[in-house]
Amino acid sequence: MKTLRALYHLARADFLERVQRYSFVITLLATAYLGFAVVTGAIQLHLGSFRGVFNSAWVGLMMAMTTGTFVSLAGFYLVKNAVDRDRQSGVGQILATTPISRLTYLGGKLLSNFAVLGSIVAVLACAAIITQLVAGEASHIDFWALLSPFLFLALPTLAFVAGLALFFETVPWLRGGFGNVVFFCLWIFLLSWGLETHNPYADFTGFQWVGDKVGEYLRQTLPGYKSGIGLTMGDRDFALRTFVWPGFQWASTAWWLRLYWFGVAFGMVFLGALWFDRFDPSGRSMRERGAQAASTWFPVVQRKPSAVKPPVSGCVSASLMTGPNKLGALPLFASTSAFTSRRRFGTVLLAELRLLLKGQPWWWYAGAIIFLIASLADPLKDGREKLLPFVWLWPILLWSPMGTRESRHRTSQLLFTAPWSLSRQLPAAWLAGVILALLTGAGIGVKLALAQNWPGLLGWTVGALFIPTAALAMGVWSGSSKVFEALFMVCWYIGPVQKVTPFNFMTTSSAAVSAGLPYIYLAATVALLAAALIGRQRQMQTGWYH
Repeated sequence: MKTLRALYHLARADFLERVQRYSFVITLLATAYLGFAVVTGAIQLHLGSFRGVFNSAWVGLMMAMTTGTFVSLAGFYLVKNAVDRDRQSGVGQILATTPISRLTYLGGKLLSNFAVLGSIVAVLACAAIITQLVAGEASHIDFWALLSPFLFLALPTLAFVAGLALFFETVPWLRGGFGNVVFFCLWIFLLSWGLETHNPYADFTGFQWVGDKVGEYLRQTLPGYKSGIGLTMGDRDFALRTFVWPGFQWASTAWWLRLYWFGVAFGMVFLGALWFDRFDPSGRSMRERGAQAASTWFPVVQRKPSAVKPPVSGCVSASLMTGPNKLGALPLFASTSAFTSRRRFGTVLLAELRLLLKGQPWWWYAGAIIFLIASLADPLKDGREKLLPFVWLWPILLWSPMGTRESRHRTSQLLFTAPWSLSRQLPAAWLAGVILALLTGAGIGVKLALAQNWPGLLGWTVGALFIPTAALAMGVWSGSSKVFEALFMVCWYIGPVQKVTPFNFMTTSSAAVSAGLPYIYLAATVALLAAALIGRQRQMQTGWYH
């Protein structure tokens, strides 16, 4: 009973802390937009040229599959901060001195992750009811037929994602931004693997499992049907014929194949407990911790608090003065007189560029150079449509900390009380991100200029402005780099890669330019920059440092 109470209170406290953050509000707004896209028909589930009549069974199935597909991607980034937040705030070191075991602690975090993702499912379930009412194709609402797909399809998927996010946080090399990129590649692999193998134990979204079941029904009612399942966004180049989907008979269906993913989620917790260092600052290896955990079943480790180094004056952050990538004292706060002249903006900009590129390994620069050469060598059309999305994906881990560095390194009070902080430091940080975008994408920009493709050059320029501006604004308001990383990866995959025009913020196609996206995203850039300034001003005036 004590363990259950500890699990409940850990999960409850963590959930309540999360829902009060701006990142959660942003996520709910994005979720509402996703539901709106389904309501308006911008996202539709179909099997070849057929779709179901918008009755409760079909609307629930369509919204559940949309949830499992898209929220499984964005939701990972939303909840992958449970352990890291305790590590950064110092709460973890306090918990390490209590009788709470590793397994209990991680179990509470798993429940919290699942509760956060479950709240998103609840929003989309409400959107499913609205979708049926707006469509007007079936007036009767069958709540079981509408909600059961969320129970058997969406929730197991998100439970797996919640467990996987927790496991990533326990593995040292998967905790940071690199792990976020690894998950995106893993998500694509698992999604493709489930679709190609037709193996329900590999199909974590249940997408192909649904396709097989609905396809079997269509082959019985529509002779000659041979197409597969698909989820489309945006305009379609074909008309859809309708059929009546009666819904799943879950009692006679292998529903336990879906609940299997709950077991996988708990398995990730057990595996993560072997890796979890319990906020140990000594840096012991996983083998040492695993041997001790196997012999004593995740015991409590009593430790002395680690020594805290005094802050170093005269630079942006004390952390910049330590480690193998030592920069030396940056001239940002060398003296107050350095800020009495506007000619010092160049010095601040140079310091921000150095901070932006600090600690990057040689292979990152080699990759950027390879992308630059490939951009200049490839034909303009291929480079712009196929290569540019990956060129601007490469620096994502450099852009994502923008706006969060001050709170993460606890230099907010030092920075925000310095002269000209709002009018110089924040614009310099933004301009450093823009310069990085212009330099990495210079190959495409030069070719567009040489071809005198001025509308395309405008779109490329707006893309270079929009990406770092979005990173800065989301970082300032959320205090976390994960909000930008999540939204960027989702929109990057839907827009520039899958070529869904409204999401193509890089305007990599002529269709995006013709639709006026450069002007739309230019206005969005101005709005986001204003939001970043307002957020930073609020931080300075109220002492709100996340």
